[in-house]
Amino acid sequence: MKVKEINKSYQPLSFQERLERLFREFPEDKILVTSSFGTTSMALLHLLSKVKPGHPVHFIDTSYHFPETLEYRDKLVDQLGLKVVEVKAEDKKNRFTKENQTWRFNQDLCCFINKVEPLDKIKHNYQVWVSGLLGFQNIHRKSLNVFEHKNGILKFHPLIDISREDLNLYRKLFELPTHELLHQGYDSVGCTHCTKKGSGRTGRWIDIDKTECGLHQGQGWIKNRMAG
Repeated sequence: MKVKEINKSYQPLSFQERLERLFREFPEDKILVTSSFGTTSMALLHLLSKVKPGHPVHFIDTSYHFPETLEYRDKLVDQLGLKVVEVKAEDKKNRFTKENQTWRFNQDLCCFINKVEPLDKIKHNYQVWVSGLLGFQNIHRKSLNVFEHKNGILKFHPLIDISREDLNLYRKLFELPTHELLHQGYDSVGCTHCTKKGSGRTGRWIDIDKTECGLHQGQGWIKNRMAG
């Protein structure tokens, strides 16, 4: 079935129905779920805990997370019974970014080493990649559909069309914890060096021509940026 046809059949479904259908139509061991455990992560993780309890959630540990993000991860793990699998860069490469302070001079390279490359090493094992991208986060994400083919894998965004208001309502309805930094004015939270307070994703990579880490664009996109 072509992506256009899949989108047409999944679009009318509720968020939970989309996830349920995905697990019916694809082998469970071929479904990759990732989460940043950021300020908007709780809804997808809650749905996963209902639809497929115990399914692995891959978390990219860049070693540059805010302590509050790691605390939020632990709260959601405890409340939802999540099984988290850590994904990391090679020690020597991560150490290089620390010693070189790569985030100051080449943010794309830092993201590539600590995010893009580690996940790319495991993506080939899967058919579908489930992520929590939300359309209201920026212009690029607003243009996405429920499914897209990207760099050899079928990407699935079950919550892409949820509104900010409905996401907040979901959090309250199911009594899910709130990321502590959200209360401090951080709508979007990434690594400590490249995140400031701001609404939406305006606090990410301030004063830099960068709106995405490259994780959802792939190696080709970020390599072109580094070369250009």
